[in-house]
Parts: sequence; structure tokens; C-alpha cells
Amino acid sequence: MLSTIRDKTQGIFATFILILVVVPFALWGINSYFDSGSKINVARAGDIDISQIKYRREMDRLRGRVEPAVLDNPQFKQRVLDSLIDEALLAHDAEKQGYRISDARLAQTIRTLPYFQREGKFDSTLYEATLRREGMNPRDFEARVREQGLMVQVQAGLTESILVTSSDAAELARLLSQQRETAYVVLSPETFMPKTSVTGPEIEQYYSSHTELFQIPEQVRVEYLRFSAADLNTGGQPTEEELKKAYSDEAARYVVPEKRRASHILIALSARATDDQTRQALAKIEEVAKQARAGTDFATLARKYSADSATAGQGGDLGEVRRGGALPKEIEAAVYSLKSGEISQPIRSTYGYHLVKLTGLVAEKRKPFADVRKELVELVRRRKGEEKYFELSEKFRNLVYEQPDSLAPAAKALGLTIQKSDWFTRAGGSGIAANPKVAQAAFEPDVLAQVRNSDAIEISGDALAAIRVTDKKPAGRKPLAEVRTEIERVLKQEQAKQDAIRLAEEWLRELRAGESLESLARKRGFKYQPPKDVSRLAPGSVDARVAEAVFRMPRPEGGKPVYDMVDLGAQGYAVLALRQVRDTSGKPDNAALEKARSLLNTRRGPDYYANYRAGLKQKTKIKIFPDQL
Repeated sequence: MLSTIRDKTQGIFATFILILVVVPFALWGINSYFDSGSKINVARAGDIDISQIKYRREMDRLRGRVEPAVLDNPQFKQRVLDSLIDEALLAHDAEKQGYRISDARLAQTIRTLPYFQREGKFDSTLYEATLRREGMNPRDFEARVREQGLMVQVQAGLTESILVTSSDAAELARLLSQQRETAYVVLSPETFMPKTSVTGPEIEQYYSSHTELFQIPEQVRVEYLRFSAADLNTGGQPTEEELKKAYSDEAARYVVPEKRRASHILIALSARATDDQTRQALAKIEEVAKQARAGTDFATLARKYSADSATAGQGGDLGEVRRGGALPKEIEAAVYSLKSGEISQPIRSTYGYHLVKLTGLVAEKRKPFADVRKELVELVRRRKGEEKYFELSEKFRNLVYEQPDSLAPAAKALGLTIQKSDWFTRAGGSGIAANPKVAQAAFEPDVLAQVRNSDAIEISGDALAAIRVTDKKPAGRKPLAEVRTEIERVLKQEQAKQDAIRLAEEWLRELRAGESLESLARKRGFKYQPPKDVSRLAPGSVDARVAEAVFRMPRPEGGKPVYDMVDLGAQGYAVLALRQVRDTSGKPDNAALEKARSLLNTRRGPDYYANYRAGLKQKTKIKIFPDQL
């Protein structure tokens, strides 16, 4: 097909077409064709536009993660749009408040993302290829990362600025230390199962009224081709020149960088220090330097004089220092200018004056060529396979597209084997069908109804697949005979659960009339759980639902237990007897107060952030254009 297009784009006809195409490009630029969608908005929040192209990219990103039917759901579309509006408002407000992500910080963040790394290092080729596969350019992606970083800063700022008063912490600590003495009995449905019975008409009625439970979804089987870079690693022996070039190109891989360890002494100085204060600080650091060079132990001097509370106790030790780390650039520069054991001149930073000593130096080492030769062979082979893959991947795409009635031409041209899948549904299956993109492609109208090859499917960064439906099973309903036993079990469980709740309610009436829980359990053959102390933080062996219910019950009065029941789901119902409540006396200790404070911080932080987000929306006029979704 491509050759036919090429043949027809020659001569006068082609010249006419080129004039129609090239002139608009020259006048308005190629972006006016490819970026026209950015002029269409799906929503407007205050002065912020949410573009259709941004919305569609988000939908495309989610396409492989949710069922195809979900993508068409209006509620799902609205949730996606709400999320984009939230993000835009948060990023806009963060910028107004002065939050910033520097270019250096942005670059560092992207370089550390694992899906842009090959063998532990950032790979710019992989970065660009991944973005192309996701339909993004670096500018848009970097803008999104910057936006996400701003939101993280805002969230951290809010959650870390929570105020917890001493009375708040003390009250929660008191509640957390409270003990409640509880006895209970579990009325399990399994106890009632032998006495339940289900009739044939009841089973048939359930089957008729719950058709959705017994549906068999549409299923298909496909034949497929898989084409990957790994398949092209032929195992040929690289030449000596290729190995040496790889050794040179990958020098950083085989170099153990030098390591430097340092200590420092800080004489603190305010940013608003007067000239006199500055002179005094400089005189003091020079005196310390004099003592250090005269032979006084540097660590001893650091403990005595350094204002850096984090390092003074360790003799000023800064640990291993790396370029681009957390130290002020003046200190870092000094560390990398010193020889082992050498002491710097006084250094001025925003914190004051420093004295730095290089306490350790391990020189850079490079692994010899001979030691990494075997690794280089595999590296060159793999790279050759990747290069061959990128070279032939376009051929694979063209062949499966140009020969839509069979996968055989592509298989023959590229030396691939046509394979077959098991049955699978729209939700996927095993083998190749475990990939959501493959499952989605199999049910595309052209592939399913017209029995054509799918387009090439990127199943990973270095692998493609193409599929063709060979067999279909329509959706239907399982026959009653196949599900009769299952329905009978469900109906019996429902009856048993009803019997359990009726007995629990009967027991509560008797208990409140003066009967004993232990006595009732013994009479009816249920296991009595004797009284035990339960606390909010350590329910112990008690079911969490039981513990939660116990702490909702009112305090016993007059020495009489309080009774209640709690639904345990499939486990039935528990009948509870709260016998007494014991509060701790005196002031909570520091450990209890710290635990309470930590819990309040953890719980209030997300609430503050959620309220902040809701507030941004409430004070912003938001207009949605549903016809553009």
C-alpha cells in the first residue's frame, strides 16, 4: 500500500497537492495542524483552561488500566475531568504562594524515575521513546512533572504545619489507654446450616431474578505474532573494536568514583550580622584553624566550638560527600579542593564561617577491560538486537497492516512463529491475553467482526505484537444445572444468617431482662468468650469489628453489664457484654502523649489537605463543556 501511495505522489498531481499542504505550513506552521486540539477546552476553572488534548491524553493513559466500557461511562469521564481541574487549581495556587521547582530539581527527579533508566542509569533514548509511545513530548511531560512536584510541596506544607495542642494530645492519650472489659459469643451461620433447607422453586426463582450473576462473557481465541529486541540477539561474537568502543562509551559503568569524607567546624553568623559581628566570627574561626594546624585534634575542636548541633557531637563528621549533594556549594567546593588530611581556609556560607578537613579519600578506580569483557559481549549483543529491533519494527507494523487478512506474510518476512492463545474475555486472560492492550485490541470492531489483523501493539518498550481472532464464543448464561449447587449454598447461607440475627435479637431481650450471657451460650451450645480487657490500640485476639463496637457502647451503670450485637459479615453476629470501663489515672507519660500527637497529625493532615482542595473549588467559577468530552 505504501508503495502505491509513493507511485501516485509523482508528477503534476503531486505538485498540486504539495502546494496545498506546504503553503499553509509556511504561513501558520505545522503545529496548527497537529496541535489544533489544544485550542479546544473541556473546562474552564477561573482563568485556567483545561484543554481537550490534555483530557484526551489522560483518558488514553487510563485506557489500558480500566475496562473499555468504563471509559464511556459519563461518571468516569467526570471523575477524570474533576481530577484535572483539581490538579490545575492546586498548581496555580502553589505558584501564587511562591512554590517553585527549579530546573535542576526537575531534571534530577526525571533522571531518577526507574522507567527511564537502563541498567540503573538514565537513558535519554529510552526517555524519548517512552514519551513517544505515550503520545507526549518532553515539554509537556516536564510541565506535568513540575506541576505534580508543586502539589507535593503544597501537601507537605499543609500536613506538616498541623497544630496539635497539649490538651488535644492528653485527651486522646487518655482515650487510647482506656480498657474495656468485654465478654462475647459469636453466633455463626454455620451452626444453623444443617437445619436449613431449600426447595426447587426457590432455586429457580433465584436463578431467574439474578441473571447477571450467571452470565458468561463473550470470549475469543487469537493467533498472534510477537516481535521483540530479545529475539534479535543472535549471539554473534562482537569484534574487538566493538568491545573497546563499548568499554569507552560506557566508562561510567565501570568506574568506581572517588570517595571523600570530611569534617567541619561552624562558627554561626546571622545573615543580618553587623560588621563587628562578622569580624569577631572570622577571628574566632581563624583562632580555631590555628589550633587545628598546630596539632590539636580536629574532632575535639569541633565538639568544643562548632555551632552545628547535628555534627558537633560526632566531631564535625559530615560523612561521605558527593558532588551535587545537600551541602552548601562553598563547602562542597572546598572538600573537592583539599588533599587527604588537609584543612581549608575559613569559608563563608549563609550559615557563618566554616573550617573543613578532608578526613578520607579513596581514589577513583576503573575495572580493567579484561575483567568486564564477558559483560561487554552481552552488552554489545543486546544493543545490536535493540538497534535491529528499531530498524525492523516499522517493517513489522507495515506488514501486519498492509496484509490484513493473514499474519503469515509478516511471520515469513521476519522469521517469526504464529502462536495461539487460550480463550479470554474483554477483561483479559493468560499468556499474551494478560496484556490489557492485547485484550482491548481483540475486541475492536475491525479485528472482531471483520476478522482482520490488529495494528501492531506495543506490549513493552522493546516488544510488539499483532493478533488475529480465530474463534469466538458469544455471551450467554450458565445453565441452571451447572449453578444449582452454588445457588443452593447461597440460599442456605442467607437463611442461616437470618436465623443467627433472630437468635441474637432474642438473646438481647433475655440479657436485658436479667439473663447471663454465659448461661445462654451454655444452654444453646455456643462458645462463650470470657471477659477480657480490650483497648483501642491493642484489641489483642478480639475481632477488630468487635473492638470497634465495644467502644461505641455506653458505660455500664450500677454494676450491670451493657449488651449489644455486631454484624460480622459471613462470620455471623457477635452478642457483646460490656462489663466495666477502666480509665487510667494521672497524667499520661511522654510516650503516650507522643503517640497521641502522632495519630492526630496523621489524621488531621489529610483532612486539612482535602479541605484546602475543596476550598479552591468553592471559590472558583468552573464551567464545563460536556460536548467536548
